Amino acid sequence: MPLRPERFSDHAALAKLCKAAFFDEDLFGRVMHPRRHEFTDDPTLYWLQNIRNLWFDWQNRGFVAVTRDEEHGKEIIVGIAVWQRQGEGGKKMALNWFDPRNLAVPLTNLTYTVTSYLYPNRALDPTKANILGQSRKYSAHHWAGAREENWYLCLLAVHPDYQGKGFGRELVEWGLQQAERESVYASVRSSDGKDGFYLKTGFDRIVGSSTEGEGNPLAGVKGGSILFRDPKRKSK
Repeated sequence: MPLRPERFSDHAALAKLCKAAFFDEDLFGRVMHPRRHEFTDDPTLYWLQNIRNLWFDWQNRGFVAVTRDEEHGKEIIVGIAVWQRQGEGGKKMALNWFDPRNLAVPLTNLTYTVTSYLYPNRALDPTKANILGQSRKYSAHHWAGAREENWYLCLLAVHPDYQGKGFGRELVEWGLQQAERESVYASVRSSDGKDGFYLKTGFDRIVGSSTEGEGNPLAGVKGGSILFRDPKRKSK
């Protein structure tokens, strides 16, 4: 399956792709976007901001899966994976504090703040907008110690029309191979019903859940299993 590095010009198409892929997923659908059936296009706004935030994090590596529309002779983006290098290896990828590219993040956030007033995400429950950030402390211990050095799959999405065709497996494989080359862990938080997919593609085991812990705002949300692949194991 053909993969290529993500481009900034891909972002509008990727936001629509992620909206379609996660439309009825429990966290991003039911919990975060309860009015998505009323305002069906608005979740795209959330995904556009999410994708751009990931893009400007220099510890991330994004790849897209593509196919060809032979009739019209054009490329179709059907999937995306964003892998994040965590630990000391990730810190080495970060920009120096004086690098002008650091301005991209606050400028992007400012742009999002302004456009959110002009084009609000009406499908979003604003009290749940930062639920992932608020819940992170409850599962951070799973990435402590030796597991701190890892490649984390922070986003994987394949358009529903192209799922089950091997694109997701290829996007996962990039990170597993990179982790293997560096002899570090690979990790992922699984959406509801996707544990089996990740175990088949090369992750070793489920070590816990993102929904555990007293006071965790993700309590009751479906999915959230945390999976790791040991660096001593060869990817499939």
